[in-house]
Amino acid sequence: MKLPSIKLPSIKMPSLKRKKRGDDDEDDEEEFDLDEGEDEEDDDDDYDDDDDEEEGSAWERMDPQRKILIISALAGGLLLTSIFGGAAWFLLGSSEPKPVAEQRRPDGSIAIPTAQVSGGGLTPPAETGASPAGEGAPAAPGATGAAAPGATPTPDQVVGGITASQLALQNEGTGGLSVATAPSGIAQDPDHGRVIPFTTAEAYKGIAWIEGVEALARVPDLALVEKGPDGRDMPIVARNGTRPMDAYARPVADADASIPQVAILIRGIGLSRSASITAIKSLPPEVSMVISPYARDPGDWVIRARLAGHEVFMGLPMESANFPFEDAGPLALNTTKQVEENMRTLRTLMGMVPGYVGFLARFGSKFGVAEGQLKPVFEEIKGRGLMFVDSGESGSGAMTRIAAEMALPKAVVNIHLDRTPTEGEIASKLLRLGALARSQSVAVGMGDPYPHTIREVKNWLAAQSPTKLRLVPVSAVADRQIIQ
Repeated sequence: MKLPSIKLPSIKMPSLKRKKRGDDDEDDEEEFDLDEGEDEEDDDDDYDDDDDEEEGSAWERMDPQRKILIISALAGGLLLTSIFGGAAWFLLGSSEPKPVAEQRRPDGSIAIPTAQVSGGGLTPPAETGASPAGEGAPAAPGATGAAAPGATPTPDQVVGGITASQLALQNEGTGGLSVATAPSGIAQDPDHGRVIPFTTAEAYKGIAWIEGVEALARVPDLALVEKGPDGRDMPIVARNGTRPMDAYARPVADADASIPQVAILIRGIGLSRSASITAIKSLPPEVSMVISPYARDPGDWVIRARLAGHEVFMGLPMESANFPFEDAGPLALNTTKQVEENMRTLRTLMGMVPGYVGFLARFGSKFGVAEGQLKPVFEEIKGRGLMFVDSGESGSGAMTRIAAEMALPKAVVNIHLDRTPTEGEIASKLLRLGALARSQSVAVGMGDPYPHTIREVKNWLAAQSPTKLRLVPVSAVADRQIIQ
């Protein structure tokens, strides 16, 4: 590095004097100007003796150019120390964790931030099992007020505009939110927008269980399965033509065909233990249960549901146009994937458990209108003897129309019972469901295992006369609805 030129004043340095020998009375000196390098004479120093020449420190005797190098090196070291010290402070100085921002959702509620734990990633998160994001969810009547800061809310306390027991099932699919959640009991990183399942058995106290229900047949029927590429049992049509949707459906006794029929689906089974067990044990066996693919041990929930007489569907998450507010999770069929990749995902879902009648779509406002992606999925479902139920969440009706064109056995949800999960709203939706069944002969409702939903459905069904309105499983209304 070339050092800058520095002009220094003339310095008299005794160590640089040269005595002219041969003249004892007088010493002539040669002085050196450090800047110009020219000799000057100084009369005051002419008579310095030899002792003066030996005096002075090492610094004073040092060559001037070397002094400049030393000073420059010290200054450069100081500058570098300042630079590196500042950089280290900037990069490493702040160890304070960032505060978790309040996660407001489209319906005005918030995700409750919790301490992060290992295993909170979305592999996989849960499929949404309740009202989709964007739909209001006010607190249930009788709510006792907001939970105290830092306290665990009770099932009836309002947190961000929704009771804790409702929040437990508000969002399955994460995944993550993602308003998706993880499998039951696994917390999510709040930065990923996932909602933590929260429910307690207290929320379901007082809901009576139904005793003495005849269980459905054990599954799987070996004539209805084949080994897939990954070794899982995949559903197939038996050699005699029996389809899984027929073999695994809840049998329906013959009845007067003129009696209006209503079918009800409860989805999100397996995400909350208390909610799922209460729904399975307390609702009539004609109510169909939908197992979330994000449930912990979904096969166990199939067994539990069938032991209580319920036929079972599997949730089929699909990409939403409202992502990330509606996030169906990593097991969702997605338009950003190639067809073959979506087919692999579908086969993974198909091989999760045995003994289900078909699939219930979850979200799908984007994937459900992509015919090029949807038709291969429907071909696979149909070819394996399964049924498809459109949840109605996509809003377009395209999936039902395409299923009809392809002769895929189908049903469509007419009324979502608990988008606003309050007793009054659920009761009102049930009245509408009954009126629709009377006007169209068949109607399908869908809800989540909220405490209010279970109570209101039980009360409403108990009040119906079997000669005026009949509850049937969803499989019994396949291809019987009016397609708009």
